[in-house]
Amino acid sequence: MISEGAERKGKTQASVSLNDITERVQFMSIREMWHYMIFQTKGYGTVKAAITAGALSAAAVPYVSSVFYALILNRLIGGAYDAAAAGTVIMTAVLLMLNLVAKGCERTVCHYCKPCEYEVKKRMAKKAFSMEYEMADRKETLAAFRRVRAGEQGMGGVERQLLEIYHFFQELAGIVFAAGFVLALFAGADREKENLAVTALLPAGMLLTICMALAVCNYFSKKDGAFAVSTELKNEQLNTLSTYLINLINKESFTKDIRLFGLQDYLFQKVEPFRYIGRMYTEQGKYSGKCQAVSALAMQMLAAVTYICIAAKAVAGSISVGEVTMYAGAVIAMINGMQQLLNRYQSIRYMNEYLNTYEKFIASPDMRYDGTLPIEKRDDNEYLLEFSHVSFRYPGTKQDILQDISLTFRIGEKLALAGRNGAGKTTLIKLLCRLYEPTEGEIRLNGINIEKYDYEEYAGIFSVIFQDFRLYDFPLDENVASGMETDGMRMREVLELAGMWNRIQDLPEKEKTLLGHETGPGVSLSGGEAQKIAIARALYKDAPFIILDEPTAALDPLAEAEIYENFNELIREKTAVYISHRMSSCRFCDRIVVLEGGRVTEIGTHEELLKKRGSYYELYHAQAKYYGSGDDGNRQRGTAR
Repeated sequence: MISEGAERKGKTQASVSLNDITERVQFMSIREMWHYMIFQTKGYGTVKAAITAGALSAAAVPYVSSVFYALILNRLIGGAYDAAAAGTVIMTAVLLMLNLVAKGCERTVCHYCKPCEYEVKKRMAKKAFSMEYEMADRKETLAAFRRVRAGEQGMGGVERQLLEIYHFFQELAGIVFAAGFVLALFAGADREKENLAVTALLPAGMLLTICMALAVCNYFSKKDGAFAVSTELKNEQLNTLSTYLINLINKESFTKDIRLFGLQDYLFQKVEPFRYIGRMYTEQGKYSGKCQAVSALAMQMLAAVTYICIAAKAVAGSISVGEVTMYAGAVIAMINGMQQLLNRYQSIRYMNEYLNTYEKFIASPDMRYDGTLPIEKRDDNEYLLEFSHVSFRYPGTKQDILQDISLTFRIGEKLALAGRNGAGKTTLIKLLCRLYEPTEGEIRLNGINIEKYDYEEYAGIFSVIFQDFRLYDFPLDENVASGMETDGMRMREVLELAGMWNRIQDLPEKEKTLLGHETGPGVSLSGGEAQKIAIARALYKDAPFIILDEPTAALDPLAEAEIYENFNELIREKTAVYISHRMSSCRFCDRIVVLEGGRVTEIGTHEELLKKRGSYYELYHAQAKYYGSGDDGNRQRGTAR
């Protein structure tokens, strides 16, 4: 049960944030709405015509009806029954045509708005791969997108925003028509029949009332919209949590822990705050009702003044009985249109609180160092990489993660990076792959700064297995090929090298078997099996550089020994960079580089570093004591050189 303190806290947060929200929400002009609509439906040439024709035809319906009603009524009063009947037929035909055009245009706009949601996400995905990785990886960026995803559940996405803008243009066109009727009402003044009050004072009073009504409605519409956004802001975390909990409960990988640790009650407690959502929206409904009541009162006062003006005109004999009904109908349509216009405007305006994040992301700069030089295609894999006095610190921080690193990756060499957690091993690999740019110094490929190379071509020379690798819920062979053409012979070769071919023959559809359960009835692999598939994927790419970040962490000792025994066959003539926390696993490498505190402290072979009795010696013997001592302990683990 939600405590009273929590409720009071929520109310206080809502009241405090209203003014701040009102100030910070982005203003969107009518021109910007039009350009935004065209931008989002880019490539669909009929949208402009559909928006214009649909808005005008839909807005014209009530006013055309009023004109025909006045005409028919006047003819009936005058006894021209045939003319009245003809007018009725014409009115029916015109209204039918207008409604058909309006419905057709609305369907057209809806048809093109639906794929816009997909196109926006597609543009975001393209942008994510064209911008600096360090920017995409920032916690501020990740937090912003998490917030937008949660906010969309309450405020709607791009499709809803586009439809709101389309209907806004409809209401705007209606107001333009209404203004025309009001001008016509007072432009046709009959000075012989009307006195000064009817001719001048009533129009002035009506104009003043319109301004006051609009000011009141605009003020309370802002308050209503701000309170709605405040409610959604409070609901963001609950939306995020609810989505996470649903995914957690549905993921088979979590069910064992939930059962064995008795987490059911704990998860139910996590769900408990969701009960407050109903109360939040009840409060919003009450507040919205009050705001809309005041706005409605202002509009009714405007309607009363307008009716007085119409009545005065009628009494003075300036307008006919039919015109009374025409202007009265137009006034009703105008009042409703003004209320709808303000409500839609505020809805669009406050949607930007969430959707503006998308636009900022799309407008963010692309890579600063996407060069143009092609990578020389070499059959001999003669690619020499060098770090020259490279230092690096993460954006927004002051401490260097790597300091003055100078290191050459020799062609065809098997090099191991060793060191404690946080020493900078994985960061060094990210710099090597150009996921980050050095803060100082440079990285050179065959003597040329890697900034000058085409990024995609440069990335193509690396095949990487990160310790947090991911397999996709696609068929197994597509996971291994990873976007490349599937070659059956090559597929079998790499799966055999990774020790997975025999296991795959037991799967329902062998290498065509679907992995996971998100996209269909698939199979779940163990951690070790998934790691072998990741190794096969790295081998399938057949890049001259292969990087393995803890490639055997999930394997049992026998499987690990098998990988190491076949390591030279796996890597062949490629240059390999290997990261491991298991010092005994580094023995098969030609050279070991020890990192400590972001600096290179030792370089040498396994035997040379043991003789130095430095950091590597301490790390190696700290682990070896759990398995025996020295080389005997290593053999007990089954790790072969």
